[in-house]
This record gives sequence, C-alpha cells and structure tokens, in this order.
Amino acid sequence: MGIGAQIHLVTPDNHSQWNEVTTAVGYASSSDSRVHFGLGQIARIKEIEIRWASGIRQTLHDVAADQVLTFEEAASAEK
Repeated sequence: MGIGAQIHLVTPDNHSQWNEVTTAVGYASSSDSRVHFGLGQIARIKEIEIRWASGIRQTLHDVAADQVLTFEEAASAEK
C-alpha cells in the first residue's frame, strides 16, 4: 500500500505540493490510502518524486494531470 511514502509534486510554474501515504485520520478510524493533489487547470505535472519508506526515491517527469496513477516501489533506484 505504500504506507509512509512521501510524494512531492512540482507544477510547470514551479509550485510544489507534498503528501504522504497514510490511512490514519483519527481515533479508531481509517481512510483511503490514495493521495490526492488539487491542480486546478494545470494539464501536466513537471515532476513527481516518490520517497518510499525504504529510502528508495523514484522520479517521473512531464506527467499528464487529471488521472489516477499507480506506482510500485522499484527494486532499486537512487537513495
């Protein structure tokens, strides 16, 4: 589920957003583990960096917005 992974997103105008994969929302409750970024009218994402809990980092460039993406932790990437 990627719990603990931190996701950093950079838009073409160099604004950035951070989010972390978690299901914790309060006492004795949980939520969807998907992370969501509000991008407004932005059609493309300049960069997405995923920092997995293991320390592995993955970076994607020039990604289309307005979609659901699924990632799997790479066996090895930059640390």
